[in-house]
Amino acid sequence: MRRTKEEAAETRREILRSAEALFLDNGYENVTLDEIASAAGVTRGAVHWHFKNKQGLLFSIRDKAQQPFQELAERIAEGHPPNPLELLIDTISATFAEIQQEPRKRGLLKVIMYLDMAFCDDVAENTDSFRHDMQEHFARIFHSMDADKPLPPPWSADTAASALTAVIGGLVAEWALDKGDFELVPCGQALIKMILTTWFPTH
Repeated sequence: MRRTKEEAAETRREILRSAEALFLDNGYENVTLDEIASAAGVTRGAVHWHFKNKQGLLFSIRDKAQQPFQELAERIAEGHPPNPLELLIDTISATFAEIQQEPRKRGLLKVIMYLDMAFCDDVAENTDSFRHDMQEHFARIFHSMDADKPLPPPWSADTAASALTAVIGGLVAEWALDKGDFELVPCGQALIKMILTTWFPTH
């Protein structure tokens, strides 16, 4: 019997969950596709079908990180909630907390950043990069917020989105590479809140 779309989607989710757990436990370089397939209860061919290779799995794990921001952008653009600034600060703060509370993710982040940079070098104008996607989500959020409360000069929704993406990327990279004398919680959270409340003061 031909598998339904729902069954295929669940198989994909299970492969991704298994791969992330193995990458966190053993390190990306030490995990094979056969081990991922075995943990997910599928064949190696199924892993290839859904993700092509191990790098494809890693990019899918990476892309999951932007889902809360994509959903938030859609919510703010379509629903115009009364507290978009608070929602954005809370979403970024929760992401920082999740990353920091799972120490094993530091090693995985290093691999993701390396592969993402290598991948972006081969993509024209980086239009398919993680950074580009995050910037688009922030721009959509800021355009919605700017319509009700304009950003102060010299900022626009697009320049603010670009700057916020750079700040978040820099904070996470410095933390993951252990180059900065700070933690994402509470220092990173406080910095992001300071920037956003400067752009969109509450009083």
